[in-house]
Amino acid sequence: MRVISVLSGFCVAFCVACVAPQVPDTNGLSPVEAEVLKAVKATMDGLAAHDSVALSERVLPDAVIQRWQTDSAGVWKTVTLTGAEFASRLGQPGPAFLERTWRETAWVNGDVASVTAPYDFWVDGACSHCGVDVLALVRDADGTWRVATISYTVDAQGEEACRGRFPDMPPSPKRATR
Repeated sequence: MRVISVLSGFCVAFCVACVAPQVPDTNGLSPVEAEVLKAVKATMDGLAAHDSVALSERVLPDAVIQRWQTDSAGVWKTVTLTGAEFASRLGQPGPAFLERTWRETAWVNGDVASVTAPYDFWVDGACSHCGVDVLALVRDADGTWRVATISYTVDAQGEEACRGRFPDMPPSPKRATR
C-alpha cells in the first residue's frame, strides 16, 4: 500500500509540473541578443523622448541613417543622415513620437550585431507610416552596444495601409488598454 501511495504522489507531482506555468525564457533569445534588443529599445526611447543626449549615447556620431521610400513612379529614393545629425534633429522638442517594433530578429557575431523588425511610427497619436527596420550595432570596448547603421523603409502611410501591409501589427496605442 505504501508503494502505491508513493507512486500516486509521484504521479500527481509529475502531472502538476507538466501543466504548471513555466518561467519565460526571454522568447528564446540568448543573453547577448537580449542586450542588443535592449540597446535598440533604448535608442527608440531616446527618439520618443526627443532626447539628443540619450540618442548620442546609443548612436555613433558617424553612423549612417537611411530612410528608403519609393516615389509615385516606384523609384526608390533615400534620405541619409549621420548619427550626429540624427541625434541633433530628432533630439529637438517636437510632436510626440512612438516607434514600435515586433517580430524582432537579432543576430550577433562577436562585437557586431544586426536587428531586423517590422515597425510602425506614430506622431501625436496618429499612425504616420510603417516599414522594416534594419540596424547594425557594434559593441564598444566598455561593452556598450551602439548603433552603427539604421536603414528603414517607409512601406505604407496611415494606419489602415500599415495594417494591410502588416496584419500582425500591434493594436493602436490610443486604443490599447493599460
